[in-house]
Amino acid sequence: MLSFLGLAQPRFKRGGLVAMGALVVAVAGSVNLATGSSVWVQQGDRSASAPSSAGDDSRTLGWLQRVVAAAIAEPVTTCEYFLLAPEGSEGEDVDGPTGGGLALIAQRRVVRPTVTLIEREVLFEEGSLRVLHTERLQGRRRTLTYREIQPTGARTWLAEWTVDGGSGRILGHGWRRPTHESFVAPRGLVGPLELLEGLRSGSVRGPVQVVDPLAAKPSQLSAEVLPGSAPEIDTLRATRSDGTLLVEAGVSAGERALSHLRFARGQRIGRPISREEYERRHELWNRPRVPAHERARAALLGPR
Repeated sequence: MLSFLGLAQPRFKRGGLVAMGALVVAVAGSVNLATGSSVWVQQGDRSASAPSSAGDDSRTLGWLQRVVAAAIAEPVTTCEYFLLAPEGSEGEDVDGPTGGGLALIAQRRVVRPTVTLIEREVLFEEGSLRVLHTERLQGRRRTLTYREIQPTGARTWLAEWTVDGGSGRILGHGWRRPTHESFVAPRGLVGPLELLEGLRSGSVRGPVQVVDPLAAKPSQLSAEVLPGSAPEIDTLRATRSDGTLLVEAGVSAGERALSHLRFARGQRIGRPISREEYERRHELWNRPRVPAHERARAALLGPR
């Protein structure tokens, strides 16, 4: 246990060893072996036998408690699923093996004590194109990773910066040329997913600097909250300086759940679907596609 925490045993006095023994018992006793879940339980009374002179060890133990508690804490995960389709198709029965729709969208948020991960995954029905956009928020540091994945190849665009401003870094692979360059990050710079979360919580309004993966650089956007077309629904909207739309979302006034998503002006809109429906379509759309001539050739040749 001590080596796992990166501490050398001989540096502790006897009182510190007693306290560390209590910590090990506390951690071991907090794990429910039947369910596999971990719950931190305060065990301060078990170290009462330690000499009062071990003040430094008590402070060390308090730090270790926080480290172990953060390590075993269960992350808070939220997921929302959408089907991108022509706006007029809502509620209609669509024929065909895929059940209609242009793309599947999964919005995920994982919150741990020291880091938050926000992710948007988009799977297009045509061409099996998959877009994975993740943003890592750790203290003042931000990392945005944007990937386009196809059966024939992939490309990645990554940006790193701090919200305090200063020099940032951009890396790109698989595009027309490898990209390795620095950029000046304005103070308060955020990613599109962090921007949407800020709009949803009400902490972001007005002009805002956003790293735009499609523009491959920071851009100034206008963020606003408008009354929605339905009662108890607000419309969150972020637009670029040329008037193009980065994201639009409907959000309920109470639970702040998203009622729709839109990424371009037009008739395509993402409507909420269940996790079961998302997984069913995802499995169907993500199957390897065999061209018709290959299937005919395999039928003619027969099994070998």
